[in-house]
Amino acid sequence: MNATWSPSQPIEDLYNQVKDAQKFAADHDAISDKIAVSAIIENLTQSGVFTAALRDWRKRPTAEQTMANLETDFTAADKERRRILTPKEVGYANKVTDQAAKRPTATKAVTGGNGIPMYYCWSHGLGPNNNHTSGNCTKQAHGHCNDATADNMLGGCCIIRRRFGEKPIYKRPQRQNNRDNNDENQAPANR
Repeated sequence: MNATWSPSQPIEDLYNQVKDAQKFAADHDAISDKIAVSAIIENLTQSGVFTAALRDWRKRPTAEQTMANLETDFTAADKERRRILTPKEVGYANKVTDQAAKRPTATKAVTGGNGIPMYYCWSHGLGPNNNHTSGNCTKQAHGHCNDATADNMLGGCCIIRRRFGEKPIYKRPQRQNNRDNNDENQAPANR
């Protein structure tokens, strides 16, 4: 019942953990809802991610501090927390930074069709800039993967950029204007 809950887990895991402990102890030494609520609140306090919700909980009258109200309040708080979640708030920022510092950046170049070396960035795609790779990108998109390369894009951007002034290899066909093709006597299709 007192196993530490991690913010990366669904909050329902914590509720189920306490309810399982209550079921197990029912035949021996029953755990009241008041003790279960207290254990959950202590666990959530230790997680450090529900400061505002815990403050609101403690303002509630004691009679309203029930298991049902706890589940309702903290499920809503967890949903909002996950909506605005950042790595720093979860406590992973230092771990990610430490791992990135230890890991060599992926700078493997791929040769483009015109012989120009191209470098891959997960957030921005393939381009000729050797200073812009997944490992050293300064404007990372949400979910950026530092390990992504042109050989293994890891679900990243598939745009191919070209040097300034370089002519494109492929030209998109001209689009036909639907208004020019409509007969004057016909009503427009999209009205």
